[in-house]
Amino acid sequence: MTFNARTATSLVMFLLFAGACVFALGLPQKAAFMPLLIGIPGSLLCLWQLILDLRRPADAPPERGEVAEGRSETEVFLWLGAFAVAIIGFGFIVGGPLVVLAFVKLSSGENWKNALVAGAGTFVVIYGVFILLLELPMFQGLILEAIL
Repeated sequence: MTFNARTATSLVMFLLFAGACVFALGLPQKAAFMPLLIGIPGSLLCLWQLILDLRRPADAPPERGEVAEGRSETEVFLWLGAFAVAIIGFGFIVGGPLVVLAFVKLSSGENWKNALVAGAGTFVVIYGVFILLLELPMFQGLILEAIL
């Protein structure tokens, strides 16, 4: 069992998501829907990551999917910037899947098949959950609005 910066981050994120869920319980049903929609899965995923972090031995090497070194904060901020530009320019439905596809192909080094599946999966989730299931209007993007 180890407690390091990674474990502390998992703990803080779990507390934030769980706190949002507790806060949402005091809201009216319609107002509580979105915080619970995000907070419950976020809490579960953070709790799972916290358990994994606590069970990892202190001297264990990074897991296969983990980045041991080489990824800098600059790269993370560049991807966040690319995501923001894509969402603002092309909206959630087009921009989100494009950035996921680009990230999986370029940053993760996966093949085109995996990148296309990830992009298509992102599109299906965004369209299926937010447009079909929840019937929420999605931001279309400034470039697509101008073109269409």
